[in-house]
Amino acid sequence: MSYSFGILIIDDEESLCRIISQKLKKSGFRSFHAYTGEDGLRTILEQDIDVIILDYMLPDLTGLEMLQKIKSDYPHIEVIMLTAYGNVENAVNAMRMGAFDYLNKPSELELIKEVVMKACESKRLQLENLVLKEQLASTNDHEELVFQSVQMKEIRELIYKVKETDASILLLGESGVGKTALSKWIHKISNRKDKPFVAINCAAIPDSLLESELFGYKKGAFTGATETRAGKFEAADGGTIFLDEIGEMPLAMQAKLLHIIEEKTFMKLGSNSYRSVDVRIITATNKDIKLLVKEGKFRQDLYYRLNLVEIEVPPLKERKADIPQMIVNYIRKLNDKYNKQVVLSDETVAKLTTHEWPGNIRELLNMLERLHIVHAKGVIHIEDLSDEWSKPNLQELQVTETGKRITGELNLQRVLEEVEEDLINRALEEVGGNQTRAADLLGISRHTLIYKMKKLR
Repeated sequence: MSYSFGILIIDDEESLCRIISQKLKKSGFRSFHAYTGEDGLRTILEQDIDVIILDYMLPDLTGLEMLQKIKSDYPHIEVIMLTAYGNVENAVNAMRMGAFDYLNKPSELELIKEVVMKACESKRLQLENLVLKEQLASTNDHEELVFQSVQMKEIRELIYKVKETDASILLLGESGVGKTALSKWIHKISNRKDKPFVAINCAAIPDSLLESELFGYKKGAFTGATETRAGKFEAADGGTIFLDEIGEMPLAMQAKLLHIIEEKTFMKLGSNSYRSVDVRIITATNKDIKLLVKEGKFRQDLYYRLNLVEIEVPPLKERKADIPQMIVNYIRKLNDKYNKQVVLSDETVAKLTTHEWPGNIRELLNMLERLHIVHAKGVIHIEDLSDEWSKPNLQELQVTETGKRITGELNLQRVLEEVEEDLINRALEEVGGNQTRAADLLGISRHTLIYKMKKLR
């Protein structure tokens, strides 16, 4: 059991409390006990409690009074009623008021343990459903891993080597290069794929709220904390947590993150006890994190724990071989989404491929969606682009390293052939003349490359 659920036994029979508590501790639970209703409520405030085994008769309160108060103030806690005065009416009343189950005294310890495990499984399903809802609400059609370039294939090979491990991965690269999509793909191919993937952008949350978002909080931990809530680490138990923009995390939070990595435990805001958790941590930043370490803005010990595997994702302008497939793939998704039949002409794809894309994938997909929205159907031609796109860009159409440029040429086919020739020459130079690797770099087949070489030369 990776996540240690907290179980509270509230019963005035001290020996029974101790026996049940010992049984549950041996099974991997954190167990606590109280002999009165007031002591039980105090324990709920001090500890992280997931399930309560509640006696029907207590010295100060009845079990139903306690149940009503617990379900009113702590609806996330599952309650199992335990009583020697069991009858059908009591059972029905307890279940109507929100009890998870109802057991009569005496009950076998193994049966109590089984019911507790079912209650914990119910809690886990609630967490996973919460994560699923968050993922569905934040689904971004832009985030899909599509590539043909040599650089991305090398990254894929590295990830495959560590996919079955729990090694922390640090993704570096400019904003919009696809770090989030890459983190999701890493989770998808790992042995944690059936468990939650939880993402959080550290830069999007104020420093004062980041701790409660990551670790959760107990009711009353601060003004406005009207209920106990699970944090991202608790929700990601057994799976993967992705911390984007890790370079923006304040130093105080960095120390707590380091504790989780080293001890595999965390503490909710307002709690006095640690809880164990099993997560794989993937982080990302577009900042120079080594410089942040040097300037004392990022903990060196945390940096070394986060970058067991460090991957630098190149900007889109350095892997233009990925662009044609990205275009085709995203236009297909937009067609499905809006029930259209829109395609881009080869000339338009070639034009978009030569662009530098300072905003990387995010900018490319934004332009594609704008083009798609204004075209009901048919082919998007190069003249359909805005003026700044449809005119030849002399800086982008550099043909050779000697400085030859296309100037004053208005013949579209001629311009495209020269651009194509330039890209082929550069690809062949980069791979030392190897046609197979050059074809991979360009995102085309070797036969297509040979055909184009013969046609151009």
